[in-house]
Amino acid sequence: MQYEDASRDFWRYLSVRTVERLGLQPGERVLDVPCGTGHSLLVAAHAVGPAGLVVGLDVAPRMLAIAREKVDAAGLSNVDIQLGDMTAIRRPEDPYDAVICVLGLFFADDMPTLARSFVDLVRPEGGRVAVTVFGEHFVDPLREVFVRAVHEVARGLDVVQPWGRTADMASLRRVFDGAGAGALTIDTEDDSTPLPTGDDWWRVVMGSGLRATVTALGPELAAAVRARGDARIAREGIDHVVTRSRYAVFERRPSFP
Repeated sequence: MQYEDASRDFWRYLSVRTVERLGLQPGERVLDVPCGTGHSLLVAAHAVGPAGLVVGLDVAPRMLAIAREKVDAAGLSNVDIQLGDMTAIRRPEDPYDAVICVLGLFFADDMPTLARSFVDLVRPEGGRVAVTVFGEHFVDPLREVFVRAVHEVARGLDVVQPWGRTADMASLRRVFDGAGAGALTIDTEDDSTPLPTGDDWWRVVMGSGLRATVTALGPELAAAVRARGDARIAREGIDHVVTRSRYAVFERRPSFP
C-alpha cells in the first residue's frame, strides 16, 4: 500500500512522539482512532503492557489488515482491532484512559464535535486525548512543487490538502473550544527528512492526501505533473523535505459548580 510506504519513511515518527506525550502507564486502556496501519497502535501496546489494552479503530479494511499483520508479527495479545467510523463511537461502560488520533481529525466534517466526542470517551479525571496534525509545512518544498505543477497543467483545479484545516495554532485550539473542563497543551516541531532519490517525491504524493488530486487529474495530466516535478527537483537539487507537526494533548479534569 502506497500510504504505508510513504508514512513509514516520512512521518511515522509522529506516532512515537504522540504516544510519548501521553505518558501511558502499564495497565491503561487506550483507543487509537483512526489507527491506520498501526504505527501508534504498536507503540501504545508496548507502553501499557500485557495488563493494558489498546483498541484500534479504522474505517479502511485494507489498513486494518496491515495493522493486524504487524500486531501478529510483534506477538502482542493486548490489542483489539475493529472496523468502525471514528465519528460514531459508542461510549464504553469503562472509560478509556487515553485516546490517540494521529492525522485523522482534519478528515472530519465537524472537527470540534469529533474532539468533544473523544473527550467524552476518557475518564472524567485524568483522562487524556492526544491529537496530532501537520502544521503549515508538509514535506516542503515537495508540496509546493506539486501544487505549482498541477496549476500549470490543469488551471482551475484545486489541490486537495485536508490538513490545511488545522495547520495553524489558532485553528487547532478552536477545535477544542467547548470540549469541557481540562487543560490543553500544544507543542510544535519541525523536522527535516532526507529525500534519497528524486522518485521519492512521487511516493510522498501517492501516499498522502495529495493522491486525491492525482486521481482527479487522470493518467495523462498526472504524468505531466510528475514530469514537471521530476525536472524541477533535479534542476534545483532538492534533497530533503521539511514537515511541521503539532501535538495537542487535552487532559480532562472534573468540573465544579
